[in-house]
Amino acid sequence: MMSMNYQIHHPCHINVLPVEILSYIFTLATHDTVSTNNDYKRRYEVPFTHDSVTMPTVLASVHRHWRNIALSTSTLWSSLVMSLGQVVRVKVGSDAHDERAYTTFLDVQRLAAHIARSRNSSVDILIDTRDPEWDFEDDGEECSTHDETCFPYATYIPQILDLLFPQMYRWRSLTILSDTWAPLRVALERLSVPTLTKGSGAPRLETLMFMRCNEFLGHSDAFSPRTQHIFDGIPFAALTGAPLHDLSAQSHPLPKLQNLTLVGVHLNWTHFSRYTLGAALNKSLSHVSGCIQSLELSQHCREVRPTFDEFTGILKACPLLRKLVIRVSGPRFDAGVQHSDHSVSLPLLEEIHLGYTNVEDAVMIFSHIDAPNLITLSIEDANHIVIPNDEDSGPLLAYLATGFLDLCDASTERGSNHGLYSYYSATSKDSVTKTVKTPFPHLERLSLDSVIACMIPFSLLMAAIPKLRHLSLCRTPNALAALLPIQTPFADACTRTIPCRALESIEMFCAEEQSKHVLDFVLREREQNGAPRVCNIDIHLEVCSADACEEIGGYQIVEDDVVGNQTAYGAGCVSDEEDPFAPGGVFNDPDFDEAYHFLS
Repeated sequence: MMSMNYQIHHPCHINVLPVEILSYIFTLATHDTVSTNNDYKRRYEVPFTHDSVTMPTVLASVHRHWRNIALSTSTLWSSLVMSLGQVVRVKVGSDAHDERAYTTFLDVQRLAAHIARSRNSSVDILIDTRDPEWDFEDDGEECSTHDETCFPYATYIPQILDLLFPQMYRWRSLTILSDTWAPLRVALERLSVPTLTKGSGAPRLETLMFMRCNEFLGHSDAFSPRTQHIFDGIPFAALTGAPLHDLSAQSHPLPKLQNLTLVGVHLNWTHFSRYTLGAALNKSLSHVSGCIQSLELSQHCREVRPTFDEFTGILKACPLLRKLVIRVSGPRFDAGVQHSDHSVSLPLLEEIHLGYTNVEDAVMIFSHIDAPNLITLSIEDANHIVIPNDEDSGPLLAYLATGFLDLCDASTERGSNHGLYSYYSATSKDSVTKTVKTPFPHLERLSLDSVIACMIPFSLLMAAIPKLRHLSLCRTPNALAALLPIQTPFADACTRTIPCRALESIEMFCAEEQSKHVLDFVLREREQNGAPRVCNIDIHLEVCSADACEEIGGYQIVEDDVVGNQTAYGAGCVSDEEDPFAPGGVFNDPDFDEAYHFLS
């Protein structure tokens, strides 16, 4: 008798899981956790990843059981994306060299499938019209935004919105990205048309992000394209669901809207604060149930920035604001605008990221914001992108340390300490202790990027933020030396005061090799005077050798085996005799030694 071997097929273990568990696993695989990185430079991450769009189809293609589960889990299909990849170019004529022999159309098959399969789930929408081959040429003066020959992709925006508008009640986030102004303007015009009758609007909408992806936009005085700088209408009126005659009656136009990002995109700012954000105006904080918690205004040229009154109106309409980002934008301080004692109260504000091109404007912005509970502050001199010359940021640092606008006027040229020294000499100890009030006494995280000043303003700031725990520096000399133990002016005791005694971590980007010696010296001095050890040190070196690094954005960055390595304090430090940054050492930096002896 012939023996036969039978192979018993056991079911895959994952397939014996309950349907609910497998559906939950699919959801985790599809929707990645949003990054919690606090670095504001990564703030432009869209609400979902590429896998959020493709993963449901991949899962549904394994076999019938998984397909049934995937199709029955509506949240898997909640990411709706349209990009240039869906613009199809086909040949319809015989002459391959004749452009008229080709036509383009928008492939909406995947979008329509996701809309149907997501059923009643809230959806996240991304419209990405960025062109990888864009050469930074402007939109052009002679082209209309509706001219298909000038802007072939802008003409598809109405078609995309026509598909999405019937699902508006399900919108959770809307993100539109573009290199040029035309697609954004077409989208804004369509979204700013009120409905004829009262509708549902977008009651689930939590996030709005409109970005014109050009880092040079805000550095110009005039808007480009020149003929399209005026934008009228009620911003996002279509999302409120209110008819044209009833816009002012809306008490909660967008009740769940919490995150708003406008990069290179301007609006009618008066209508924006009055109608789009109007729910919170003229209400006490205890009666505000929902409004903007994260606001970004970036890359606006001077011509289209809000006026000072419009800017303060926007902030007043966001009393629950927790995060504010202003980068090469903010209010337009026209002639006659003066500092007011009536600053905008934002008691819940925890994060501010300010990228400025004018120090005086930056000081004015801070002076009109009352945020006593601020925890995270990031300031950047954004001029380095287009202007090689560094601007003295001493007045800004002095204001952040003392709250004195008058002290800002006393700041002198970089490299000279006499202005602030004269201020110290002319001010009595009692008057200082009575009047100095740092705007952000609870600051725990500080990031300084390309902030240039002499050492005294840095020392003032470090002495004013005793709760600082995390410090990040990029192209910011003199800030490290401000962490040295100092003799507080007018103090009776001879003991030194240690700035930022609670400091736990220091991160340095684009650091020069000599910065390691400065850091070693500063940390050693702090420990010898009783400061707790700074446990976490992260140094990203900037070097000039092309053999040991690669060039990124004009800078030489050490390769991955060096970048990001944590340098422990004391490792490789030199002795006191060899330390070029010790007072009187061979490095003998006049500014450093003068400032050190003055503070000591």
